[in-house]
Amino acid sequence: MFSPAMRRPPALALLVLLVAAPGVAGATPSILQDPFFREEARLGLEQMYGMDFGLADETFARLTARYPDHPVGPYLQALLPWWGIQLEPDDPSQDEVVLDGMERVIDLCTERLESDPDDVDALFFKSGAHALRGRLHADRRRYLKAARDGQHALRLLREVVRLEPENQDLAFGLGLFEYLSDVVPKHHRVLRPFARLFPKGDKERGIAELERAMNTGQFVAAEAAFSLLQVHYVLEKDYEASLRYCAWLRARHPDNSIFHLFEGRIYERLGRLPEADRVLREVLDRHAKGQSGYTDAMAERALYLLARTEMRQRRHDEALAALEQLERLTASRPVLTEYKALARLRKGMLFDTLGRRDEAVRCYRDVLAIRGNYDGEEDVRIRAKGYLRKPFASTASTASSAGSAG
Repeated sequence: MFSPAMRRPPALALLVLLVAAPGVAGATPSILQDPFFREEARLGLEQMYGMDFGLADETFARLTARYPDHPVGPYLQALLPWWGIQLEPDDPSQDEVVLDGMERVIDLCTERLESDPDDVDALFFKSGAHALRGRLHADRRRYLKAARDGQHALRLLREVVRLEPENQDLAFGLGLFEYLSDVVPKHHRVLRPFARLFPKGDKERGIAELERAMNTGQFVAAEAAFSLLQVHYVLEKDYEASLRYCAWLRARHPDNSIFHLFEGRIYERLGRLPEADRVLREVLDRHAKGQSGYTDAMAERALYLLARTEMRQRRHDEALAALEQLERLTASRPVLTEYKALARLRKGMLFDTLGRRDEAVRCYRDVLAIRGNYDGEEDVRIRAKGYLRKPFASTASTASSAGSAG
């Protein structure tokens, strides 16, 4: 759905509409009338959401072998490197695999549509391929390419709706479009020119459609719930609502690291700090054990949030230990992420809180020395410069005082 990189706003999804839900109830001769496909697809998606990517790959490979000329195989198999990107969003090594997979899907769908312009499977998977490809372009800030893919995705989705107006799964893509096209231009100036390429949406109708997809969709319930979690967290700032959707997802997919991390993040925003502490330490424990999906990127976020949570509870030793662990992790990573700078910034704030001004100043200067076009770089540098001029003043709540990482 939205970029599970924890700080990327769902605004980017406006450009792609994100209709890339893996399934739609088709009309004859849709693949979805085949009981084997329905059972295997549900199994593979459950494995994927549970982050058992090896089993999911085996399941999707069976589908590809069963339907060698159908776009469903390359589409589903490309979802696995796509999830790899979500778990390590600053590593572009899987980008070409996903883009090649979506190109293969589009080619197969185009061939089918030349024979039958009303081929529902071809229309749907071509829409999904454009949406997923556009999502990746948007995450990489290639906004014009993303907008073009989004236009194709919406046009094709509407063709599917015309052919199957009672399909509950389609409420997901339509609902997300309605919400984002209404809300995003009001929040993100940089995307306003691209928003003009799409029809105006309706926020309330969008939320209602997403709820319908979550409650009645055959294949898209988890994607719809995650969308609702994110729009309430990022754009609506309704953390109680986002926690409800997170609980729904966690109950169904307890081994999904993205949902797990969001739980701790929401607790911290709500001021439920002991619960946030518990959940974040669970995430870190699973990372230490090498559990699938609990990547270094997830650990970076968990350590940063844990340090912030400990500071809010005035547990300074624990906060410092989390920051030092975070610094060791970022030093070992092959990619530069915002957390290298954020760790130093937060450490400087902690030293200011403890009255250790000289050490704090060194940390802020270190932040300014970290260059690399990482996400949130300008914001972090502005904060570091501000704290060099005036020491950070600790308060009972420091939830929003340390940059873009949420």
